[in-house]
Amino acid sequence: MGIVGYLLLFIIPLLVGISISDKVLPLIQNASSVGILGGDEHWAFLLKKNPSSSSNSNISKAEDSQEATTTNSSPLLNDPFENVRFVIHRNGEASPCGHTVIPFSEAMVQYNAVVQRRATTSDGGSSSSSSSSTKFSLSKESKNLLMNHQMNKYQLDHFLTSVFGKHALPLSSCGVEQVPPDIQGPSRKTWGRGEGYKIDGVDSQFLTFCDMGPDHTTILPDHDLLLEIVSWDNTSANHNNNINGGGGAGGDMVVNTLPCHFHTREGLRFTSYQQLVIYVQQQREKILPQQQENTIERDNEEEQECTISDEDGSSVCHSTTLSEDTINNLVDVHLYAVPAGRPFVFAPSFVGEVFEISHVTPKSEKPISLKVMSVSPRVFDILNFFDVNESDAIVTKALAETSETHRIKRSSTGASGYNLNSQRTSENGFDTHGETAIIVKKRCMEVLGFDEYIESFTDGLQVLRYNKTTAYIPHMDWIDDHHKREVHNYDSAGQGTNRFATILLYMSDLGEGDGGETVFKHAWPLDVPEDQRKSRPEALEELRSSGDASELERDSWQELMVADCRSRLAVRPQSARAVLFYSQHPNGEEDTSSLHGGCPVLHGQKWAANLWVWNGPRGGFPGAPMNPGKEEKAKDNNTYEQIHVTFVNTGKDPIFKEAKLYFQDSFWGDFSHGDPPLSVNTYEGHQWSIRRISDNELLKQIVIPSDKNSYRFEV
Repeated sequence: MGIVGYLLLFIIPLLVGISISDKVLPLIQNASSVGILGGDEHWAFLLKKNPSSSSNSNISKAEDSQEATTTNSSPLLNDPFENVRFVIHRNGEASPCGHTVIPFSEAMVQYNAVVQRRATTSDGGSSSSSSSSTKFSLSKESKNLLMNHQMNKYQLDHFLTSVFGKHALPLSSCGVEQVPPDIQGPSRKTWGRGEGYKIDGVDSQFLTFCDMGPDHTTILPDHDLLLEIVSWDNTSANHNNNINGGGGAGGDMVVNTLPCHFHTREGLRFTSYQQLVIYVQQQREKILPQQQENTIERDNEEEQECTISDEDGSSVCHSTTLSEDTINNLVDVHLYAVPAGRPFVFAPSFVGEVFEISHVTPKSEKPISLKVMSVSPRVFDILNFFDVNESDAIVTKALAETSETHRIKRSSTGASGYNLNSQRTSENGFDTHGETAIIVKKRCMEVLGFDEYIESFTDGLQVLRYNKTTAYIPHMDWIDDHHKREVHNYDSAGQGTNRFATILLYMSDLGEGDGGETVFKHAWPLDVPEDQRKSRPEALEELRSSGDASELERDSWQELMVADCRSRLAVRPQSARAVLFYSQHPNGEEDTSSLHGGCPVLHGQKWAANLWVWNGPRGGFPGAPMNPGKEEKAKDNNTYEQIHVTFVNTGKDPIFKEAKLYFQDSFWGDFSHGDPPLSVNTYEGHQWSIRRISDNELLKQIVIPSDKNSYRFEV
């Protein structure tokens, strides 16, 4: 269809509709309220609130270069998704759960029909225009935003979830997450949200997948910015019911569901419509349709897709059988859908598979990539993640640390307090705000698929030293508090937060036979054929015959660990090597297969560090989930109340043109003109300073007062 055809089909009717309608609604809704939002102030609010992506990807650069072009000409005149098949994956699953070839220009028409329907209701009430007391109108600027699809990430999530869930995917596609094969017995029925989970009034399985329900959704800092999907349940059983302030057309029950967010296979989150368009263009150039190796097989019989009608909410089925020529000309674009409140998880399909993380700026000239070492548990070798200079800087900082809470000392265990464990004989310290530590932590978050750095989602960088014969018995990084005795809610499968991923950094070289590996007891070594795998007794017999562990007590836990390290998947320390593994399944359930330990060092010394990343705010930070009835205990445990502070460089004062922010003498973050605000949790009397980059001169010192629980300091 040419330009004239698109004008007749879409542009002219839309312009006419906008010009005559007094009830056009922006494509947004605030998740914290139930009524329909309209007017320019809501566009301005969301655009202002939209955090910028920390990614330095080629997509981001291309997006910047095309901003002017996108603003001045509507992409609808040339459908950017023509001949594109969107292949949808559930978070963490390599196999797709659905696909669609519906043109997005058509989807936009259907989507706008939903918006128009919502616009003709008053607080979710009747669709009759005569009874509607609220009118909406848009300025020319907001109309341009609609026409040019200048969506922030929350609007994009809302749009894509609506298109896939209400228009493009069959109603039965992409339902709740699949139970892993290693979960057996009766627990399969209760795993995750439970067998047969559904949301009343929602026919789309995809919408059910995206909204895990109040009992299984972690409330993240940006939760109130999520834009809910509105569905109308017009079943007779629900007529005359008013939920959240009113029914839909004809008095139907209104059901609000949370949206998914969407990532590439490599973890990059889509944060704008333009970014998605550019990614599709790059995929076109990268993948010639004739040479696609992984196509979705379709039956010869005619297929039917059923979607939800925007007129009356009924199911409408139509043929989706494609001609052979059409299939051959399609470009598959894979999107990974992540439920609201959940982090992205990589989806490995085989050992040796590689993920090119091109959207994260590497330390060296070589690009960062992930190589699969194990599918279950999910274990990845991260290539080119950090370099020897960063490794040396972390060790030097750890050795120089003198504070009691952060200096190198005998490692402890437990959810709270300092508890020595006879089966953890290593030493450790913490680097929370060192300059190199902050840089590495931010890079960790980018690799894991976060589009912005959130300090409360990470622990400090734990620096570890293993001397000869020292080790750590196999354990979980996920913190166990099943009886909910702690203040913090660690139930990550519910509303709580816990460690969900660990990145290990190795900072010394140990040779074969030197020990010191990280062993995963439920995974097999990469280079050993299945018929040559050893049991622990076989490995123990070989170990004793070799004499390599003669200094270890016979039948001790250390000797048994060495046997495990020589029969199971064991990662040998190499300077500037990094490894990623997950402690949670994509739905927040504990992944018990990630059981791992630090093998005894037999020769030399081992230096390593690890970063624990959480699926939400950890204990002690604002917004961290607490167990019911523990609020008073939380107050008793905190003699000093935390104070939330935001430091902002407005760019107005040239003195602060090139600056950095420090907590006492520890680097915290870049603070020059144009840098994003820095938010911290601190305490009364803490000293923060702003220093010039060139000569480290003190430009301003700030002492935290105590009369409020939050402050905003601007320079």
